[in-house]
Amino acid sequence: MKPASEHFDAIVVGAGPAGITAAKHLGQDGFKVLVIDQKKEIGSNVQCAEFVPLVISRHAMLRECDIAQQVHGIKTFINDELVNTLRAPGYVLNRGLWEQNLAQKAEAAGVSFRNATRVVDIEGKVVSVLKGTQLSQISAEYILGCDGPRSIISKKLGNVPQEMCAALQYEMLLAKPLEAAAIYFDAAYYGGYAWAFPKGKSANVGVAVHDSYKDQLKTLLADFCQKLIKRQVIQAEAGLATTGGLIPAGGLVACMANEHMLVAGDAAGCTHPITGAGIMNAVVSGHLAAMAVTMHLRSQGRDPAGKNYTQALLAEYGIRFAVASDRLVTRNQGWTNNQEEFTALIRRSWIAFPEYYAQQ
Repeated sequence: MKPASEHFDAIVVGAGPAGITAAKHLGQDGFKVLVIDQKKEIGSNVQCAEFVPLVISRHAMLRECDIAQQVHGIKTFINDELVNTLRAPGYVLNRGLWEQNLAQKAEAAGVSFRNATRVVDIEGKVVSVLKGTQLSQISAEYILGCDGPRSIISKKLGNVPQEMCAALQYEMLLAKPLEAAAIYFDAAYYGGYAWAFPKGKSANVGVAVHDSYKDQLKTLLADFCQKLIKRQVIQAEAGLATTGGLIPAGGLVACMANEHMLVAGDAAGCTHPITGAGIMNAVVSGHLAAMAVTMHLRSQGRDPAGKNYTQALLAEYGIRFAVASDRLVTRNQGWTNNQEEFTALIRRSWIAFPEYYAQQ
């Protein structure tokens, strides 16, 4: 293997919302940036329900084509009964298109991309990468880990594997238009819930459960789809697409940065432990990481990027995620098949209900 022959101001590992956002801002600030991603094409094989709150427009630009549908709220069902309609305006994205556009803007800012490439090791500021059978080394002043819930950078920072939920989702044709997103709680979905998020003529229909129950996902999702077919929510046809993946549910990781490595997005645990929402958090954390690195590089070392970034991320999400993580642990410990008790349990642990906030 050749020694590191390329050097960058920053190497970003992972071309999701966190990684592309960080890279774009660093590129716009005039730094030499490389993004490394395992996928052949950015925006392909999106593992996401694609819902974002309306306020994402404060942090990221959305084109009309990036929005599959605007929704006006979230309906919550417990034991197949509608129990709450929360006014929570947002968008269900065409996330793949949106990520591709983000990447184009990053490229326009001078960012380089290396797709179909996997990071296999990091030693200090040197990153070993594998593309096909070719192993090589590159280096950078900063390495940003935006490489998902099984992040190699997070592991290098000493973080232990997080509590996870596992999700499986089909894109299904709708039987009729839907104006709201829908969440379904049932004792069968231990540690998680099911959902139907409309995308115009179709919907993302999925189930998430505690990772220890992941072997049941196919059966649970098939049963859930049958319920929605009987309710004439979706059509009884094969799904248009299938996606799935892991969702961090343990809150922010213990170590978010050191002197030359930072993690953002799912790699930093920037998904809400109760809702699993992470797209906007990824964008925000990616931007915060870029700001911290920019301050350090411009000050020639006077501002410790890792310390500044950690403080900023804790200020943004620390208390909120700690509360949500506590609610999740309590809910999972009290999980029950008793319908009345289950309803009370969900009301105490789901953000749509006043009982969730009364405990704070």
